[in-house]
Amino acid sequence: MKDKKHTGLVVRVVLSFASCAASFSFAYKNTKKTEDMAIQFIQQPGAVSFSGDPIIAKVKTTLSGKTFLRVQAKCAVTVYRDGESYDYAENFSYEVGSDGVAVFSVNDTIKTAFGIYASQEVTSAGIQQTLFAAKYKLTFQEVYLDGMVEVTEGKLESSEYKAVMGALTEFERLTSPSADTSSILGNGRILSRKPAMERVVKGMRIAVPAVSTKTDTIAYYVKQGETKKEFSVHTGGILVPKTLSLADDWLKEGEVEIGVSGEIVRKYVAAPHRNLISFLFLNSFGLLESVTAESRESLTYEIESETYVVGKEIGFRPNTSLLSYSDPASGKLKMSSGYVYPEWAEWWLSDFVVTRRAWMWKENRWIPVAIIPEESNKLYDRSKPGLVAVNFEVRYSFAGGTQNSFVK
Repeated sequence: MKDKKHTGLVVRVVLSFASCAASFSFAYKNTKKTEDMAIQFIQQPGAVSFSGDPIIAKVKTTLSGKTFLRVQAKCAVTVYRDGESYDYAENFSYEVGSDGVAVFSVNDTIKTAFGIYASQEVTSAGIQQTLFAAKYKLTFQEVYLDGMVEVTEGKLESSEYKAVMGALTEFERLTSPSADTSSILGNGRILSRKPAMERVVKGMRIAVPAVSTKTDTIAYYVKQGETKKEFSVHTGGILVPKTLSLADDWLKEGEVEIGVSGEIVRKYVAAPHRNLISFLFLNSFGLLESVTAESRESLTYEIESETYVVGKEIGFRPNTSLLSYSDPASGKLKMSSGYVYPEWAEWWLSDFVVTRRAWMWKENRWIPVAIIPEESNKLYDRSKPGLVAVNFEVRYSFAGGTQNSFVK
C-alpha cells in the first residue's frame, strides 16, 4: 500500500472567540473532504449592506465530539466600476462551542477593500473621487483535529451579496424599521444627512453625493422660480456612488430646489462675501460633499523652536553663540458654522467637524486642511432658547503661509 502524501498550504487565519481575536499562521493539511453537508446557515447578510454597518453571518455545524472543532470562513470581495474590478479576501476561524454556532462579522473586510481602491485626487478641474461598489461571497468549512492531523469536512458557499460605501449611525440602526438596506435605499438616495435649507455661495459648485440602486445613471434637476434644468450623470455602475457637481453660475440669490432620485433638497444661494468660506469634505458616508462656513477673523501661526548654546574657542572676550532651530510655521484659522438651529448644529458636530479629510477654497484653488473641533460644544440651553454656533479650527495641511508665494 502506498503512503498518502499531504500537501502543506500556509494560510492566514483570524481566530475569533466571543469577544477577542488573534492572528497567526500555521501549516494547513487538507486530509479529508466529504460531501456531507454538516454545516448550514442560520443567518445571512442582507442582499445589500452599507460597508460600515455590522455585516453578520452565522452558521451551525452538526459535528460533535471533535477535538478543536472550528469553522473556517473566507470572505472574497470584488470592488468594481465601469469594467474595472479588484479582488480582496480575508480568512477567519471560529472555535465553536457546544451549540455548534459560529458567528462572523465581515464588514471590516469590505471596508478594507474600499479603502484600498477608493481615492481622491486634486486636479485643475477640482477634486476627483474614484468610487466603487462591492460584491462578495462567503465560504465555510468545518475543521478539527484527528490525532495530529487536521481534517476538513464539507463546504458551504453563499450566494453573492452587494455592499455600498457608508454606514448608518447607531441611532439609525436602532430606530430603523428594517435591517434590510435595500428598503432604506429604494431606487436611489442622496447620501447626506444635511437638514433643509443650506446656505451656498453664488459662483461655487454644489457637491451632492448620491447613489442609484437600479441603473448606472443618476438623473436630477435644479429649479429656481419658473426655471428648471434637468441633468443626468453616469456613475460607474449600479450601487457605485457619485458626487454630483452642480454649477450655480446661472442661479440668482434666493431659494433653489434640487431633486435627485425622488428626493428634494432646498438650498439658499447667498451673495459672495469674504467671511463665507467654501469647503469640500468626506462626509459620514465617505463621499465628497460641500459646505459653507463663516470666518471668525483669526489667523495664527504656531512655531515650535529650541535654542542651543554653542561654545567656541576660549578667549578673553565672550565667545559663545546662541542658535535657534525652528519648525516651519503652521497656520490655523478660527471658523464657525454661523448661528444655526439645533438640528443644523448637530449636523456640523456629527458630520463636518469630525471629517477625516477636507479642502478649503482659497486663492482660486482647493487646498488641503484639517478640521479641529472644540472639545465641548453646547447645542442648546433651555434657559437661553435660540440659535447656536459651532466653532472649530482649520489647520493647513502644509507648513508655511499662503500670502507670499514665490510661484507666480
